[in-house]
Amino acid sequence: EAAAVVRASRSSFAPAFRLLPAGPRHDLEILYAFCRLVDDLADGEETHSAEQRSEALAAWRRGFRDPAMNGLPENLRRMIQRRGLDPKVFLELLDGVATDLAAPVRMPTRADLDLYCHRVAGTVGLLCLPIFGANPTRAAAYAETLGHALQYTNILRDTAADLERGRLYYPLDELAAAGIDAKSFARDGDKRQAYLRRFAGEAGELFAEASRRQPPEDRRALRPARLMGAVYGQLLHKMLRDGLRVMDERYRLSAAEKLRAVGAALLGRQ
Repeated sequence: EAAAVVRASRSSFAPAFRLLPAGPRHDLEILYAFCRLVDDLADGEETHSAEQRSEALAAWRRGFRDPAMNGLPENLRRMIQRRGLDPKVFLELLDGVATDLAAPVRMPTRADLDLYCHRVAGTVGLLCLPIFGANPTRAAAYAETLGHALQYTNILRDTAADLERGRLYYPLDELAAAGIDAKSFARDGDKRQAYLRRFAGEAGELFAEASRRQPPEDRRALRPARLMGAVYGQLLHKMLRDGLRVMDERYRLSAAEKLRAVGAALLGRQ
């Protein structure tokens, strides 16, 4: 059941679900459950072979390419039809998953990173808009920008875990310009931390830009998205306050910290 997946995940996005009426909440749970399934596919190297994961990805692709979407879970297929979602956006999301199935994962330039962020995060924001009741055309730039902000924050938080999986999402040309050797990223110390501070600053700028791009006409409908942004913005601030010790710590927000972020967003301070 999709709702059970949300409960089990203890996701930072969970507070946003509670703002929605039953129908949209159920549809968002279905979308979230799908995203968890494909995310687990990307990170499932310990339980499934690369061939098995590639085969599973191919099966998802076939389902979305089929005009009747045969082969997709029934609740997902019906939700896509009910909300008028574009299967091509799901295929873009799967392109992002395919990137994570590669070994090693590297981003040669910022353009490569931003394409990846669009695929794994911007697409999800675009798919959420009709579920929230926002105008998909008017709010597209907001969804894309917020998606990038969330993904930049994820990249910072997961730096050490990603390195263990052979993934380095920071653009290689930027690391080289900063005097950082990608092969010894974990040991580069002061230069690495200076680069991470710059990257975190760019994440903060993306949160601010998303706020500016929020259409006033859709402000009420986008309230769940604002909560997501507020929680992740709080996570970014926590990492910055602690000196971005992302090589030693995988940061999480406590329940109280999430509550404060949600409260500030609901009161219009974020």
